Amino acid sequence: GSAVDLGCRAEGRPPPLLSWFRGPRLLREEPGVPGLHLHLERIGPGDSGTYTCVAENRHGRHNRSLELNVACESKIGEIGGKWAHLGTP
Repeated sequence: GSAVDLGCRAEGRPPPLLSWFRGPRLLREEPGVPGLHLHLERIGPGDSGTYTCVAENRHGRHNRSLELNVACESKIGEIGGKWAHLGTP
C-alpha cells in the first residue's frame, strides 16, 4: 500500500483547535496550530471512508470533509512463476 497525506489549515482569534476525524472517530487533534496534517501509511481498501477536518474555537466551528476511496489490484494466483491479475488478458 501507498501513503497519503491530508492537510487542513485554519486561522482565527483565538487560534482554533484543529481535529481530524474518520467518521465519528477522532484520529488526531492539536490546539492553536495553523495547520494539521494526517499521514496515512500503507493504505488499503479498509481505509476508505469520510475524513473530516474540524476547526473550532469559542466563536464557532467549521469543517471540511473528503471521501477517500482506495482501490487495490486483486491478484488471483501465481501460474508458472507469473502472477495473473483480475481484469487483465
